[in-house]
Amino acid sequence: MIAVVSSTIQPSIKDPRVINRYTYKERLNQTIETVDKLVDSGFRAIFLVDNSPELDTPRLKEILNGFPLVQPFHIRQFQFGNKGINELLMLLFLTDFLPQNETIFKISGRYYPITGFVKPEFQDFACKGYQFTNKNGIISTRGYWVKNSAIYQQFLMACLEEVFAYPERIVGPRSVMRVFFKKMRDSDHRFGISIEFAAANVLKSAAFDVTFVTQLGIEGLVAGSNYEEIIRE
Repeated sequence: MIAVVSSTIQPSIKDPRVINRYTYKERLNQTIETVDKLVDSGFRAIFLVDNSPELDTPRLKEILNGFPLVQPFHIRQFQFGNKGINELLMLLFLTDFLPQNETIFKISGRYYPITGFVKPEFQDFACKGYQFTNKNGIISTRGYWVKNSAIYQQFLMACLEEVFAYPERIVGPRSVMRVFFKKMRDSDHRFGISIEFAAANVLKSAAFDVTFVTQLGIEGLVAGSNYEEIIRE
């Protein structure tokens, strides 16, 4: 099995409304801890993909020089206000470099496995849901399991389509007004729905056989918070 780490070690914060609690050095140390604990968990290869505007591939390789199992990728991309779009695009890029027929565990950088982390039995996809069957249900995208790279690419493409398409769907008079006024106010690239909501909608389709876990066995520090907050899932 392999691990995929999505990362933004050195984000560019241009919006004063966006909280950036951790420094570059803190984020770097947290990402190294992620990699270190994935190695200890028995992954045979770790693919780290980062979209930090101020980093480049040579620098990323230098940072991870002590981890021969890690293959780093750096992507320069437009930074959407909806960070889920950024993540989907860089993960889609990475799928072309992933080995075929390998089980994949995706984890967000700065999170890491803890006691109780195990690979679950599943067919296509395994994740932790939050009120999944409800209309507004979501899944955690901090960590999840996928059968192989082909299914992963199919899932990511469907999520990207859902992020853009869902807000434009018209199912009645209220949605007509919602779409109309949304077009009037969306001038700062913060369009689309959250990746957690989009992923849940995609997994509700018949295309994927989904297994839900009670706990993923990971934890980490939340970036967008006014105080130090540990999330454990």
